Amino acid sequence: MKIWNQSSKDKNSAIDNFLSGEDIILDQELFLFDIEASIAHANELKNIHILNSAECKKIVTALKRLAKLFQLKQFKLTKKYEDCHSAIEDYLIKELGDLGKKIHTGRSRNDQVLVAMRLYMRSKLDEVQSMNIKIAGVFLDKAEKHSSDLMPGYTHLQRAMPSTWGLWFSAFAESFLDNADLIFNTQSWININPLGAAAGYGANLPINRKISTKELKFKRTQLNSLYVQNSRGKFELEFIGALKQPMLDLRKFSWDMSLFLTQEYDFLNIASKYSTGSSIMPNKSNPDVIEIIRANYSVLAGHYLELENLLSLPSGYHRDLQLTKRSIIHSIHCTIRTLEIIPELVQSIKINTKRSHDFIDEEMLMTSKVNALVQTGMPFREAYLKIKSGKVISPQLDKKQKNKFSLGSPFNLQISELRRRLKKHID
Repeated sequence: MKIWNQSSKDKNSAIDNFLSGEDIILDQELFLFDIEASIAHANELKNIHILNSAECKKIVTALKRLAKLFQLKQFKLTKKYEDCHSAIEDYLIKELGDLGKKIHTGRSRNDQVLVAMRLYMRSKLDEVQSMNIKIAGVFLDKAEKHSSDLMPGYTHLQRAMPSTWGLWFSAFAESFLDNADLIFNTQSWININPLGAAAGYGANLPINRKISTKELKFKRTQLNSLYVQNSRGKFELEFIGALKQPMLDLRKFSWDMSLFLTQEYDFLNIASKYSTGSSIMPNKSNPDVIEIIRANYSVLAGHYLELENLLSLPSGYHRDLQLTKRSIIHSIHCTIRTLEIIPELVQSIKINTKRSHDFIDEEMLMTSKVNALVQTGMPFREAYLKIKSGKVISPQLDKKQKNKFSLGSPFNLQISELRRRLKKHID
């Protein structure tokens, strides 16, 4: 039976399957959050005497028991339910009879799924945040270890200036620290309570929405009931946008790794478990894991675009918005699956220091020679032209040139400052 239609005459499995889509599969992720929000809602109903204290206690006890059964896999969401919301209500009615029918007073499945999604996104951002911080720390450890190991710096894939592996590793360390800032801010932005908006026009009941805001640890209550509905998809879009940033960094990292692992560069090696062989060429060792990491950004970009296009809707709820769940849940699965393998992968990187050093030739030192002339008082543009033309004898330079480097450049990495930022996030 559908919770909105108790008639057994109106059944059409093809239409039902079309409308429910992946809901029961996706709702496995939301089920416990839906129960958590239902407990808060029961307490709101007690506050306005829809439930008395004994009734509220029975409902809360039953909901906690359902959560435990689900965690123990003794209660399963199957296609006999329309969604996780109907499964919870069905359980309460079977356990508590008419009392279970009271739980939906003053709410709609619209704000019910919204609050479950907000709680889910908040929780997953915590998980992604921890991964970002861990990845930043691993890159920073590598940067410190290889702070003075030389490598050629590139622009346009052409050799440009001498650099260090410390600079390369710390570039990703700082980027993941920035990602951690973004994730923290995104979590704060979405951490507002939609429960109580019902179907977009509130409820004709004096529900104190601040009760659920406090119990569910939201930063504040999202006020306007119509805006609550209009924000569905808007907040999810920002959520995926925050996930895209670490995945974008990993796409760049993977591109670099793909190049540096080739025989032509031969700068790096990684643990053999990250490579596969060829089905036809015995000589091949292919960095397939690196390539899938690079490809996974496109999964998030696709879901972001899917969601962005889905939101071309007028105000209020529309069934189109059901598909926002898929975009969110598939995106977070892809992100976590990718991020969790990065720390060990980075730790396994070994550098061919001789090969990296040998790539730095005299031409790559020309900018340093220009700056050496500038320090004698010669205007920069004149020094640039003289060095480029080869018409001036320039000072002989050591490739390492460790003195007088600008802040954040290869021999002035400011690792300690990045460590302070990392510690702040850990704390």
